[in-house]
Amino acid sequence: MTDKHCEPSLILPFLAPVYARFHDFAYAAMRATTGGIMAFFGWEKLFNGDMPRDIELFQQLGLEPAIPLAYFTSILEFVGGIAIAVGLFTRPLAFMLFIQMIVILLMVMIPRGSGFQLSTVWLGVFMYLSVAGSGRLSLDRLIGKQF
Repeated sequence: MTDKHCEPSLILPFLAPVYARFHDFAYAAMRATTGGIMAFFGWEKLFNGDMPRDIELFQQLGLEPAIPLAYFTSILEFVGGIAIAVGLFTRPLAFMLFIQMIVILLMVMIPRGSGFQLSTVWLGVFMYLSVAGSGRLSLDRLIGKQF
């Protein structure tokens, strides 16, 4: 069976060229905004004084060694977010952030009973990016290499 048979038909078929024309741009915009926001979270922790709070949380959760783990996750958010935003090493970095979101959901958000909705969206986006890769409008594509 081919993909053609699996694709549902469009209710408004005249929009097909619009969807095709803007697909790559929309994907790059999703990747850039997701990476940019994640980089901001990492920035706040690394450069705006939020690290002590994260280290304390890691210790409370029994995630040891708390200090190196907190710095690793914050650097992953900052550097990984920037790289994903520009489409560089998207698959491995998105997969690492996908795993981080699973841990955050299971150990922090769900037990608290709040805040898990947005983390679930992050989980889905990073899962998708780890499978779909950088896309056509990316540094990976520009250099001709992609994981």
